[in-house]
Amino acid sequence: MKLSVYVIFMLSSILFFGCTPKNGVDETVFISDQNKASDEVYVNFLTEQIDNYPSGEDKYIKLAEIYRRKHKLDEAVELLKKGELENSGNINLLIELASLYLENGNIHDLSKTLNDIRKIDPDNVYFLKLSAGYSLLLKDYTNAIFFANRAMLANPFDDEIFYLRGSAFLINLDSISALNSFEEAYNLMESYKNFSKIFNLSIALRNDILAKKYLNQFDSKTTSPQLCYEKGVYLHEIGERDTAKIVLKECFAKNGKDPRVYLELSKIYYEENAIDSARYAVNQFLDLKPDDVVGYVLKARIMEKLNNFSDAKELYLSALEIDSTYTLASSGLENLERKVAYLQLIKRKENVQRQVEFLKPLNSKVIN
Repeated sequence: MKLSVYVIFMLSSILFFGCTPKNGVDETVFISDQNKASDEVYVNFLTEQIDNYPSGEDKYIKLAEIYRRKHKLDEAVELLKKGELENSGNINLLIELASLYLENGNIHDLSKTLNDIRKIDPDNVYFLKLSAGYSLLLKDYTNAIFFANRAMLANPFDDEIFYLRGSAFLINLDSISALNSFEEAYNLMESYKNFSKIFNLSIALRNDILAKKYLNQFDSKTTSPQLCYEKGVYLHEIGERDTAKIVLKECFAKNGKDPRVYLELSKIYYEENAIDSARYAVNQFLDLKPDDVVGYVLKARIMEKLNNFSDAKELYLSALEIDSTYTLASSGLENLERKVAYLQLIKRKENVQRQVEFLKPLNSKVIN
């Protein structure tokens, strides 16, 4: 694979994979069940408070956050909408509601809510950050950078703002500026989210030294079980595939069905030409991330290796339906169509040659 194609593939993975944005930020969150009982008590208490005293914002926001952590986003949205009706024009409830719309990718309602916030306080830093996140959803990197820069003037010490600006640079495929922004975010807050972005971008740029630097640095400061994924990716990158597979499979015991692990395993199996294993892993990934363009393209390539060109074509087309600008899907489809056309041409030539060979004795002189 040429370096330029590899970089585009990895940048696309970073942009489209594993994203659950809150306030415009990509973040993979693993929730523990240890606080379920206390959560239930708190939910009952807050629900009772809302029923008896519907005015005020805090109880709505706290209860919505519990729902969000439990991935009950629809319940959280409905709760905040109810809170906003009871407390009309409350900017904090509107901000939380917009944040959930952004997380859901609900562009229509997000646009309307941001407009309501703008009328109240157009310089509110959360409004500016949400507007940057909204622009990222639209892949409008110009406005994303504009709003991120305005937010930065309001609060130059907020790592999330640098993260947003880095994400905007990524959409524009300005990987160096993106990396600088993510490093600035990490310097302000050494979080897994910021580390992960730097690490994955370093891998995409084939900068193994930088990837190892941040991996070792972050590993020394945390006991996060998520790092087994990054360790597996790094081992894969430096060519230690067998060890990478062992480390990645250990992630399932630590983190459950992490879709990123299935995707990375599928890539390794594909490179090893272990096509059945590659197909199984990518299918597991797509079961968890059914609208992921990176997964569709990888599966299309797997189907090409199996000479299943019709399915490969459908997969490329499915990826383009999700994102018509996805370069690897469009180039993959073009290459596939050229390959199919070439094979058809070869087949026609072979058929003509067989016919010529069959007819040749009829046109030859026979000597008795």
